[in-house]
Amino acid sequence: MVDKSDVLDGWPFETGDYAVGDPSSSVAIVTLGSNMNDELVSSGCAIVGPLHTENLGIEKLVANIISNTNIRFLIICGSEVQGHITGKTVEALYSEGIDPEKKSIIGSPGAIPFVENLEVDAVDRFQDQVSLVSMINSEDIDAITESVQECISNDPGAYPEEPLLIELSESEDEEEDISTASTTTTSTGGNVDSSAIQLSLIDTRIKLMKTEVNQIASLQKYQTGYYAGKVEGVVIGFILTMVLLLIVIRGF
Repeated sequence: MVDKSDVLDGWPFETGDYAVGDPSSSVAIVTLGSNMNDELVSSGCAIVGPLHTENLGIEKLVANIISNTNIRFLIICGSEVQGHITGKTVEALYSEGIDPEKKSIIGSPGAIPFVENLEVDAVDRFQDQVSLVSMINSEDIDAITESVQECISNDPGAYPEEPLLIELSESEDEEEDISTASTTTTSTGGNVDSSAIQLSLIDTRIKLMKTEVNQIASLQKYQTGYYAGKVEGVVIGFILTMVLLLIVIRGF
């Protein structure tokens, strides 16, 4: 049987729209834009909940994981959150980490991936403590539950260090929407450069607009081809009908 550590009283320490299962479990589940708490809380996981933002939401995710050393796997599933792209942002955080000066998640496709409450050591701990299992855009409860059980069967035991506690500076308007991004203040009184946030936001909006334009162009191309084919079919049908009529008339 694998070694487990005592879970600190009051865990999970950061609030959120999550459900707690077995705190000694080795698996945490993030369901992105899908809320499957009721369906997955009994799957054998420690905690399960959605993730809608690529800033404070990810800070809370990391804080709750590294404060429970029993968690050794993070399953990302559910529908990707458009604009915020939280699933891919978690993957970027796991593989690339953060810029220690800008406090931005390196390689994130999200609109405002700034995690000013996370220090590099917290991110390093997150990367080292858990293994990432990506099932982005899957809402298959059976498949996700099977993945949970597979992780549990491969549980390496509790992470061999003390739980790492971090304090987040949270306010009502801190978990920002794409359309309302502004300067964000850190817990130590510093500011993330608002121009960097705005540039990142503009870049993301441009990418989204390009995607939408391409989708519209593809749809119009399909509709044009469909209409042209339909007209061509009518013309061919008319010609064949006339030919048949002529053959019939001449036959008489």
